[in-house]
Amino acid sequence: MRKTVRKFKETVEIRSSVINRLRSHRYFPIAVLVTVFLMASVIHVWQRVHVLETVKQVSHLRAENEQLVDATSKLNVRLATLTAAGRIEKYAMDSLGLQPVAADQIYTLIGREEKPPEPDELATMFRAIERVTRYVPVVTENRASAGDLRQLRPASLNGEEGDR
Repeated sequence: MRKTVRKFKETVEIRSSVINRLRSHRYFPIAVLVTVFLMASVIHVWQRVHVLETVKQVSHLRAENEQLVDATSKLNVRLATLTAAGRIEKYAMDSLGLQPVAADQIYTLIGREEKPPEPDELATMFRAIERVTRYVPVVTENRASAGDLRQLRPASLNGEEGDR
């Protein structure tokens, strides 16, 4: 066992000596500074490239947005010209052969105003019962047992206040 402990100590000493030798080397501080400078330079260049790509994408999207706004305005103008009353009238006369109608041939239909039906008393009573039953507790077969249910007596039968 002493032999394995000695080998472990030697291995640890060798590893620590390599690290100590590197740290004690005369160019180690310069190498650390150069490494830090190179890492900062690489990060800066990557960041600039990323920013430039983002700016390029934004300018492309702005140009596309302007094209879409122009197309929308052109379509709105075209829609306004196609739905003009004069154009539709001319199309009806030329293509469909329709003629203008004289004023005495125009009739206006006015519908009768119907009163809403008066509520049925039976339907009103059923709606009231439905509203009340929403607040009544429900006892299912699974939840009911002999001790759970008790007889409720209304106040009108007892002459006193009922169970609540």
